[in-house]
Amino acid sequence: MRIIKYLVVAYLSFNNLFSDENNTTLPSIKKISQNLYNFGDIIIKRDEKSFSLPAVSNQIRGLVEYGIVHVDGKIHESLFRTAIRPQIFHASLLLLRAKPDESFFKNLWSENPKKIDYSEKCLSIEVNWDVNGTKKKSSFEKLFINQARDVQLFKRSFLFTGSRLIEGTFLAESTGSILAIYADDNAIINNSDYDSNNDDVWIANEKEMPPLETPVTISFHLPK
Repeated sequence: MRIIKYLVVAYLSFNNLFSDENNTTLPSIKKISQNLYNFGDIIIKRDEKSFSLPAVSNQIRGLVEYGIVHVDGKIHESLFRTAIRPQIFHASLLLLRAKPDESFFKNLWSENPKKIDYSEKCLSIEVNWDVNGTKKKSSFEKLFINQARDVQLFKRSFLFTGSRLIEGTFLAESTGSILAIYADDNAIINNSDYDSNNDDVWIANEKEMPPLETPVTISFHLPK
């Protein structure tokens, strides 16, 4: 009961941040079993500090700027699209007591950005799908390549930065930007790796991506 009360208070507090024009009622939290909850089709595993959501493979080749966007977002620039609203995604992170890193963009947009290793703060993200009855999985970092250096990422690189909130408007909800490969302070999750501020080096890794239009489940594990 304490857990349910904490979750309810947390998401109601989050919901109250937004102006009427940007805000719609967040869905109720439904307990499935011990430590397992359904929050607007996001499945939260509280004891594992993780959650998962449904998505679809949206782009398997060419330049990309996003890893995940809402279906009303910039789908022509994203590996995956999802019907999950950005507000619900952000609230799920807060429900698991994650805190956005406020230093990332201050450093990235500074005149002399420092090279900082954020890996200990980064989420572990895994994509699971099925091809003709065969189960497949990949870490998110393997699904795109830095073509300038001809390398894919192997270490955890995605950081919870949180989207901007301007005059009660939660910009991730307005833009549909959930997870950015090319740095975007409107997105909720950002790529912290080298060249994240370069918009013409990131391409989909066709060899690793699920086939186009494949339904997938994307799981996010918070750092310990």
